[in-house]
Amino acid sequence: MSPKNALTNLIELASNVADAYTTALYTADRETGTLTLRSHLSLSSHLETGAAFAIGEGMLGGVALQKESHIEDFAGLDTPGLEWYSQKEEIKGLMVVPVVRKELEGVLVVDSKENYSFTPKLQKLIHGFADQMGWYLSLEKKNPNWIDGEPADFQQMMKWCRFLNEAPHRKALSERFLHIPRSLIQCDATAVVWFESQSTGRITHSKGWKQGLKSLTVDSGIGICGSCLDSGQPTLVPNTMNQSWILFSEKELPESFGSLMVAPIANEKRMLGMVVCATRAANGLKQQAMDKLTLMTTFAASALSQMNLQPQSELILKPSEKTERPSEYFLPVHLKAFETEIIKRDAPVSVLSIRIKNSETLFRENRPERSDLLLDQIATHLSGKLALLKLFMRRSDEGLILLLISITEQEAYELEDSIQEELSRLPFTLDKAPVEVEFEYGQASFPTDGSSLKKLIETSWTRTRHSKEKAHG
Repeated sequence: MSPKNALTNLIELASNVADAYTTALYTADRETGTLTLRSHLSLSSHLETGAAFAIGEGMLGGVALQKESHIEDFAGLDTPGLEWYSQKEEIKGLMVVPVVRKELEGVLVVDSKENYSFTPKLQKLIHGFADQMGWYLSLEKKNPNWIDGEPADFQQMMKWCRFLNEAPHRKALSERFLHIPRSLIQCDATAVVWFESQSTGRITHSKGWKQGLKSLTVDSGIGICGSCLDSGQPTLVPNTMNQSWILFSEKELPESFGSLMVAPIANEKRMLGMVVCATRAANGLKQQAMDKLTLMTTFAASALSQMNLQPQSELILKPSEKTERPSEYFLPVHLKAFETEIIKRDAPVSVLSIRIKNSETLFRENRPERSDLLLDQIATHLSGKLALLKLFMRRSDEGLILLLISITEQEAYELEDSIQEELSRLPFTLDKAPVEVEFEYGQASFPTDGSSLKKLIETSWTRTRHSKEKAHG
């Protein structure tokens, strides 16, 4: 694995979580006082790949000089010319982050044509990627004559992270964390916590503890894990000073660990889990071990998104989050910005609802689980086949709502025909058995059917029950 590939791996992760148009890492040359492009992932053909930007000048140079992040939200504004593009791009929001280890290593740029704002949790994730890039670049300076492009410890580290990322399911991922090579992190005890809700976690896998942990719960604000849950940040206690720290729960039995650390497994929307490591010896875990574990949990979050088979642009609510009325849907920040800004500018938008007419028959047993399986099949296929679809929303157990951005009413009708044809040919399965699925469709467009997303969603969903055409899968 070459240096380019190692950084590209981090660039791709940052790009995926931010739904980015361009993600670019610029490295700093303090002798020349410039920033030059090192690695990037972009959908633009106008990225200035050969340019050098002076430290202290412009947006990139200002971030490099001040070592402070810069965030822009262009909602309601004309996008200005951005120095890393040779031509104007209609960017909605951007984030420029200094890449610092002990000193300035470079600047990371993440911009988006999908999102106006970078939520606090997304900002934390982007900063985490920048920290890992800084770690990599600082290693590169210390080891200019790398064998195969990387020092052996980093090569092994990236190999292990890929192994985590390739886990087929959550159980396998948990078990892999219990067997972190001691050449990477030397610890005497490990535990993996998963959150089924926002505030309560369960310890599903552990080793090295004298007590059983499965009966304990991790709750907000309680112990080191509860603090990690609230902040979303990794936590390191290099030396416990022989004091009994609460790690998981007030109900746990005290254990004599000298060093502790916790790293979150999280995506932009919520905390998914965390990994806990402990050593008997004081100062057995230091910042380097914390950095490695944080990189591992970042890859774990990426692995979970692949297990769920959720397309990057969709939003399918979990069973605990589903609603009964279309008017009560959760709309993420960037979608609210879309509603208030895009619709105000009279840009075309349409909403297409797909309802499973025979849902009662298909989901008679194990309704939530069977519904999840079928809706995921539908959404995954459409997201991969139809590039014009921007967001998926879930409508109870019965179907999906598709938000079609910058699609005229006539284009939406043509797209609906295409979707009907696609779904009519798909071989759907439940419990590994083929099933026949009957669909009904409803559509609403701005401004013909309303001027708010709430109205468009309600209208399109109501029309599914009066659909004249059906498709069978």
